[in-house]
Amino acid sequence: MSLFQKLDLDYGRAETELTELTVFLRDNTLFKETTILQELKKRPHASCLIGSMIAGAPKPDLYKFEFTLLGAFRADLVIGTSRTRRFVFVEFEGGGASSLFGPKGTAQMRDWSHEFEHGFGQLVDWAWAINDAKRLPTLQSAFGCDIAGSVSLLVCGRDSQMDAAERQRFDYRSEKISIEGTITTILTYDGLIAFLRDQIEAIKSYR
Repeated sequence: MSLFQKLDLDYGRAETELTELTVFLRDNTLFKETTILQELKKRPHASCLIGSMIAGAPKPDLYKFEFTLLGAFRADLVIGTSRTRRFVFVEFEGGGASSLFGPKGTAQMRDWSHEFEHGFGQLVDWAWAINDAKRLPTLQSAFGCDIAGSVSLLVCGRDSQMDAAERQRFDYRSEKISIEGTITTILTYDGLIAFLRDQIEAIKSYR
C-alpha cells in the first residue's frame, strides 16, 4: 500500500469540507478540471467519502490523487479500503458549458462532448488494465495487494447544462452501462454533492 496515503476518515471534517465544496459550486457555475481537482485535494475527507460507493464496505482508509499505472493510465483519484481490498476509481472532468454535450450534433440532439467521451474512455482503459490477467503482477505491486473488487466513477458537467432530453440520455448512460462487469457510475458535480450529502445524513441517522 506504499503508493497510497492513509487517512482516518473523520465524518465531521468530511461534512465541513462538503459544505465548502457546495459553496464553491454555488459560486462557480462553470470551471475547468484542474480547478475542481485543486479544490478536492484541499479536502481529502470529503473526497474520500466517495469510497462509500462500495456498498457494505468499511469506511475507506486509503487514497491517492493522480494514481498512475503502467506508465500510461492515470486515475484522478483512487480510494480504497485496506481490509476488503476494494477500490473506487474516479475520473474528474470539467464543469463547463459543453462538458457533457458538445456544440455539434443533429438538429434535434447535441453529441456527447469530447471531454465526456475522454473521461469515459479512461474508465474503459482502467477496466482493461484491471481485468487483463497478464497485468496482475503489475497491479499487485502498485496496489500492494490483489484487488478484490472495484467501482468506477466519472464526474463531469453540471445539471444546469442539460435540457430534459439530455437529462434522460445522461441517466440512461449512468444507470445501464457497465464495463467488463465493473459497476460504472456517472454523476454531474451537483449529483456528486447530493450523493455525498446523503452519505453524511445516513451516517448521522445511524449514529
